[in-house]
Amino acid sequence: MNPVTQRISRHLLGRIRRLAVLDLYQRASDVGLLSISFPFGEKKLGTAWQVSGLAASGLAGDMDRAHRLIARALRRAPTTMHNGFVDHDSDEPINRWAAGISDSKAAYQVEPKRDGAGMKPARRKTVRSTTVSPNNPRQLDSPTMFGLLREFLPPPNVSQTAVALLIARAVGESVADLDQLHKVLVRRNPVILLKIPIPGFERQCGTMLEEGLIAPYYAELTDIRGDRPLSERFRDARPEMRKRKIVTGSGRNVAALSRQDLTRHLSTAILGDAGPIVIVDETLMPARAEIAAAADIVLQCAGIDRTLVADLLHACLGIPNSESLSLMEGMTFDLSRLSLDALALAVRPGRAALTVLSLMASLAEAASDGHHEDNDNKARKGRSSRSSSALRDKPQATPVDMIQPEVEPSTKADTAKPKSTSPVTAGENASSTHHVQSLRVETLAGYGEARQWALDLKDDLPLWREGGLAWDEMSTKLLLSGPPGTGKTTYAKALCNSLQIPLIVSSVAEWLEYGYLGDVLQRMAAVFKAARESAPCILFIDEIDTIGSRARGTQKAHDDYWTSLITKLLELLDGALKSEGVIVVAATNLPEKIDPALVRSGRLEKHVVIPPPDADALAGILAHHLGADLAAVLSSAPDRGALPMERKTTASVEPRTVAETSNNTDPLPKKGRAHV
Repeated sequence: MNPVTQRISRHLLGRIRRLAVLDLYQRASDVGLLSISFPFGEKKLGTAWQVSGLAASGLAGDMDRAHRLIARALRRAPTTMHNGFVDHDSDEPINRWAAGISDSKAAYQVEPKRDGAGMKPARRKTVRSTTVSPNNPRQLDSPTMFGLLREFLPPPNVSQTAVALLIARAVGESVADLDQLHKVLVRRNPVILLKIPIPGFERQCGTMLEEGLIAPYYAELTDIRGDRPLSERFRDARPEMRKRKIVTGSGRNVAALSRQDLTRHLSTAILGDAGPIVIVDETLMPARAEIAAAADIVLQCAGIDRTLVADLLHACLGIPNSESLSLMEGMTFDLSRLSLDALALAVRPGRAALTVLSLMASLAEAASDGHHEDNDNKARKGRSSRSSSALRDKPQATPVDMIQPEVEPSTKADTAKPKSTSPVTAGENASSTHHVQSLRVETLAGYGEARQWALDLKDDLPLWREGGLAWDEMSTKLLLSGPPGTGKTTYAKALCNSLQIPLIVSSVAEWLEYGYLGDVLQRMAAVFKAARESAPCILFIDEIDTIGSRARGTQKAHDDYWTSLITKLLELLDGALKSEGVIVVAATNLPEKIDPALVRSGRLEKHVVIPPPDADALAGILAHHLGADLAAVLSSAPDRGALPMERKTTASVEPRTVAETSNNTDPLPKKGRAHV
């Protein structure tokens, strides 16, 4: 094994085991086996563990009894399987503040032995203290307790171990001298490109950065493009610990960025606050030219091969490298098809080498024969579509539906089929007239202030086009609320026809379809981007109450998730420059569930409640839907005494236009309305 690779692998595996020990000690303190204190009174500076007074006296005496009681308290069995991590009791500062940590070897010793592959397995030898017995009931000391607790360390995490081995190999293959790597890392804003083509590597690498398993500190990840963090976590990992910021980028996500946007994001990160910039790329595509130019150092390796699998089985299961390599000589399977998740499925405690390798072979074959579309194909498709002239003008898919306004009836009349000179019946004439009648705000009934708001907007829109009126001087954002079935969607379609501009329809339910925070934020931004590109237009957002509220008393599960969504929506709605040319109409059945910030000035500032229609509104609605058939319906009304309108023949009845109903005129006689 390359000396640099061996040194880095030992260091990273030691950090993984160190975190496992710290978590074990924290678990022991939670159940009362250890007591903790904080140096200088601040937890972020470290934690000091020592055996608790109750455990020191209660576990004194028989060590077998103490062992059983610890197992019961921790609710786990001791680790009987091989632990491949090198025990660093001699040079690993589990906690520099812990009392007696340097004496822990008295209760727990390790006998290292090197094999032919250069790895350093750990063969545990537990040395139980003989000074504590029923005849010598001296209290249990801290070093002895630490030794007992370490027998309950969980098995090595397969994904973390695989990432550590892959990073170590990438460093060994890319850096000839560790001093060269050190010079890069101590710069103010070093840019590191880590390119390892293993599915799932980006997410797992981000998680390990947050946990302090790669860099020598806990990290707070910030995405280079403001997207979800590389770890894809919604909540802050270990919020009680002191962290340093690391700017990260995903090779899968930046593949879809334009050259200009990627350059801007990289330059902003490089010129920003001091801190490392780590680009992790798990795709098979070559690195973007902009990233290659900005990178101070590129760490890359081919990925999973037989040697790495042998090292992984040795580290996690204690299987000698020679045994694994010998078994793989008689097997044919493509290891490059395996993902980190597939490795976690196959490498399980208690399994023999042949069983694990057979499972790997079946998983690799299933991945090879599968028809799922992976991230590399998506990235390749996106990049090729930009360079292909045949697909250059193809619009990108966004979660919206676009509706074009209907042409004015007068305009249709010029191009309509010539009327026949032969006489037609009233029913045929009414039917043809009914089809050319369009849905317009002017013909709506029962919308109250929303109707007047639309008419004012219709007058202001030509002035804005001519430059005589600024967009922020217009009322362009409306919130419609009311019970289901009151016509909120109908209003949006009518507004589209009245203003003669496109209508883009979307809903919060469509935004939340994929669930992951980054995907939802991208879909939200895509909707508003599509609206800006089609301006002037109307953006109709249905079910806006689904996004929730940050107000006290309305908390949901995963509050950070919903807060991020509301904050993003506020950003997209706020400001005339961001939304110029976009008329936003949002609809909800439950306005009380909407965050108060969404209805403030500059956002959905106009709120109109649409109540169920009254008698006049119902008459107008019926008149609109009947259209030219209204005359035939009125003429068919039964004769009940003296009606205000005498019955006329169908041909002599002049149909009432729906426009008449918008001026508070009664389209039907009071008595006749009851028969309609």
